[in-house]
Amino acid sequence: MVDRLIAELCSHRPLDASHQRALLLAAAALVEMRDPITAGHSTRVGDLGAIIARELGLIPDIQRALRLAGLVHDIGKIGVPKTYLQKAGKLTDAEMAEIRKHPRLSYEIVSEVPGLTHIAQIVLHHHERLDGHGYPGRLAREEIPLGSRILCVADSFDAMVTDRVYRSPLPIRAAIAELERCAGTQFDPAVVEALRAFLLRTGLRFPQ
Repeated sequence: MVDRLIAELCSHRPLDASHQRALLLAAAALVEMRDPITAGHSTRVGDLGAIIARELGLIPDIQRALRLAGLVHDIGKIGVPKTYLQKAGKLTDAEMAEIRKHPRLSYEIVSEVPGLTHIAQIVLHHHERLDGHGYPGRLAREEIPLGSRILCVADSFDAMVTDRVYRSPLPIRAAIAELERCAGTQFDPAVVEALRAFLLRTGLRFPQ
């Protein structure tokens, strides 16, 4: 089903932009359904991305862009073997290399939709690190689009506080502490502070 949706999305048949966007969101939702453990992850990442953008004082258009980027940021995982995504033990170097292909695959799928080039760029770089040791482009600091720096924090936070096959969820305070520990190396400190301020103001609650 997912393969059929993506094939239609990339077929270059004369589809209007709204139809293509609907296909994209449907494919992203079905990709997430492959792994029940992470169900809801993309929606939460989109919500958190929009919240962080708002906390940073960014305009509503950018907040909406971050919500959409979150929804589709992992769509490229359709090209990653399910056994790698659900592996409980340590990944081999070869398995990790396959998983690290997903941002570029996501970019290739999202960029097919007219008007979503900016979303595709955010998605492409959401695993970059401030210190230049991320992927796929090994970009550093301001080379990384702000939207990608926001999505990186939202994605990492949600991964820490929810169940994974390889570990139990962290308490929210512990996740915040980890974000702060890695601020300046992996994460943008201003983005981390924006999320921390929101969580503390709302009683350590986040989109469920």
